[in-house]
Formats: sequence, C-alpha cells, structure tokens
Amino acid sequence: MIGRTWALHTITSHPLDPHFPFFERYPAMKLGVRESVGFFARLLAPVAEKIIASQPDAAEWVVTAPPLYVIPAGANLLAWEVCRILSLRCVDLRYTQPYPRNTRDYSGSGVEDRINNRRELHEGECAPKPDEADFRDRAVLFINDVNVTGTQQIFVQQTLDTVRPASIDWLYLLQVDPAIGRSKPEIEYQLNHLSLDTFEDFADVVARADIDYTSRCVDRLLRYSPAEQETLFRSLDETRRSRLHQLIAREGLA
Repeated sequence: MIGRTWALHTITSHPLDPHFPFFERYPAMKLGVRESVGFFARLLAPVAEKIIASQPDAAEWVVTAPPLYVIPAGANLLAWEVCRILSLRCVDLRYTQPYPRNTRDYSGSGVEDRINNRRELHEGECAPKPDEADFRDRAVLFINDVNVTGTQQIFVQQTLDTVRPASIDWLYLLQVDPAIGRSKPEIEYQLNHLSLDTFEDFADVVARADIDYTSRCVDRLLRYSPAEQETLFRSLDETRRSRLHQLIAREGLA
C-alpha cells in the first residue's frame, strides 16, 4: 500500500512572497542553521504524529529522507530532529560512492534535467542500496523539504520498492502546485536564495550562525569564484574552516 503525500504549505501562486514566514526561514534551514531546522521540525512533528495515528495497524514505523553520501541535506537534519522529538527510528539512505555534481545547480534545472539527474543517482554506480531488514513490511515516513515536480519522489519510491515496505507516506514542508512546478521548476532555486541571495549574506551565515553545514551549503560555497571562496575561508575561525575542509574532502569534492 502506498500512502499519501502531506505538506505543511502548498505554493499556489507565483512570484513568491519574500515575507511569508516559511519562505523567510527556509534558505537558512537549507544551509543547516540549527534554529531554522528546529523551527520547521517542531511544525513537522505533529503532522508526523497524525500520519502515524492514521495507520493504527502498522506494526512498526521507520523514518527516512533523501539519500546522502557524507554531508546531510537540510531534509536529513529535519528528519533526524523529528525523530529525536518523537522518539522514532530514522534510517538514512546513502549513496554508495561520491556522486557527480553537475555544473548546473539542480534547484534551477528544468524537468527533463531533473529526471536525468535523479535517474543517474538512483540507477547509476552510486545508487543507494537500502537494507531490506530496515524496511520490509514496515510503514515508512519519508521527510523532505520541498516537492516541486515529483521527480525525486518517483525515484525514491523506485529505490524503496526494492526493499518491500508495507507503505510509504511522504511529508514535505512545502509542496508546489503541479502546474507551477512543471512550468517553473526553478522556483526551488528562488526558495533557496530568497532571503540569503548575496555572497555577503551567505558568507555571514557560514561564518557566524549556529550551523551544521549541509550539502546545499557546501555546493553553494564551491560554486563561488576562487577569490570569493578565499575571502570566505579567511573569515572563518579555525574550527569552522577545518570542519568545512574535512566535509569537502570526505564528500569527494576536494
């Protein structure tokens, strides 16, 4: 049985309102700012409880999120925090080796490029290989931050089907109306940068915020010019500088 798709908010119009509270906090969550992760996790937790209560016959629940290699995404941080709040079990889906970073930011890609990208990640050499013992006959709650075109959900569904869960429910912070998602998939890029658009905004968060650096944060850092990267690294204390260098190396990006 395949469960339903849930979202805290559905985007039904464009352009985006930069002052909407979800949108104001969203970019910081994507970078890993702990206050923003906690804010959204506390909103997701009651919905997760509602989903679980809606299936009283489910023998056991397991929570998961988008696959990662080493560095978590904001969605992984959300899933971990929801599990901490509700004392649920979280099982990470992991790529089996470093995955190729495209020159173009996925969040700004069109529908066809998104499909090709997710197919490469879920069917190529780095494809996740979940352990059937973690998922078989269990109810799965998949937590993610945004559903724009449904592409990632299709390929995660394909991956999880191989380990035969009893059901899968999909829980998002934001869901984009399908017509907008198909016609304006770059809305995800706009969400990621809405209140942290400039290099200076980004560098200030990386250097000063209470933060767990995410894959989005590292990818964005590495897309800046060498001169901008040098400026940013000089602004960091030794602990943060060392942490970022370690993450970049472990993720296979050095």
